[in-house]
Amino acid sequence: MKKLIITILMSASILASYAQEGRSNIDKIEHLKAQKVAFMTEKIGLSTSDAQRFWPVYNEYSAKKDSLHHTRVKERMAMNKDLDKLSDKAKTESLDKQKALQWEEDKLDKYYYNEFKKILTIDQVIKLYDAEYEFRMRLIRQIKEKKEASKREEKMPVS
Repeated sequence: MKKLIITILMSASILASYAQEGRSNIDKIEHLKAQKVAFMTEKIGLSTSDAQRFWPVYNEYSAKKDSLHHTRVKERMAMNKDLDKLSDKAKTESLDKQKALQWEEDKLDKYYYNEFKKILTIDQVIKLYDAEYEFRMRLIRQIKEKKEASKREEKMPVS
């Protein structure tokens, strides 16, 4: 019964994501986070008590990882924007900073992997990483489908 409810909620939320044209970016992000929680809770097979212990730790991990990743991407974009104008020293400093941020992400992953093992069974940890990957691939597929639908609409003659 629990899986049926989660499946229905996921289906409804995916359909709702197509109808969110008027929403603000913050609303869209919050909606996406709710989808991810429902999806991962089902895929991992979290009990209520597991979920109460897991989600605060996962949310902390996710926020830290997102922050590091965002900073690294901004640094890369800034470097690439002016690549031809930068000195070799500036390029090296920027790349060094990007690599340091990437290594921080790796350390974060290692730390939280051990934290997750304290909360979840090893099978659930495996399912966690599989669920993250599957959710990301679903988002990418949805984005591609939405872009393709927009392109088809643009090509349709107006009557």
